[in-house]
Amino acid sequence: MDEATAGSDPGLSEVGMLGNGAPQSQVLELVAKRKHGVEGWEPFHYEKVSESDYEVSGGVPALIGGVKKWPGPHSSVVVSVAELEQAAVAAETAHAPAKTAARSMQVGAMLAQTADAGVSPDYLTVVLQLPSDEQGRKRLCNALSLGTNFFGAQVTATSLADEIAVNQLLELRCDPADVRDARERATRRG
Repeated sequence: MDEATAGSDPGLSEVGMLGNGAPQSQVLELVAKRKHGVEGWEPFHYEKVSESDYEVSGGVPALIGGVKKWPGPHSSVVVSVAELEQAAVAAETAHAPAKTAARSMQVGAMLAQTADAGVSPDYLTVVLQLPSDEQGRKRLCNALSLGTNFFGAQVTATSLADEIAVNQLLELRCDPADVRDARERATRRG
């Protein structure tokens, strides 16, 4: 790679599979999902098609024999290096992972890290993408309505928006001192 393109290298190979958990792959997956905009669509493969663009292929996966597969029609979206850089900066600035879905092992590690840092986590924030069918939406919203006991935890707040994404955008636009102050106030309220 020459020095002219060194600053725009997102750390991805020329061709690769997604879903491996690498931070660069997570950012590519996130941007591709957002750009594609089809509910349930997930990327599984990418290929560099120019110095500044990656073509990301995907579809709606199915769990077959305990393994995620993409049996249906595939489609693709082009993601630019500039979009990847912008998303990576936003994720770093907001101190948030690129993926919002946590695996159970990651939850244990997260709880251990906060305990090591002397912080007692009293809240867990989760963003769920609602199902497309109206009955499923209603069941989920009723199951997680305010005051509901959920495995011993009490639901104290709900929103019909992606509040983590909203907070990330606010953190990008607010003074870092104001963000720290808001976080400290939220921690003290628990």
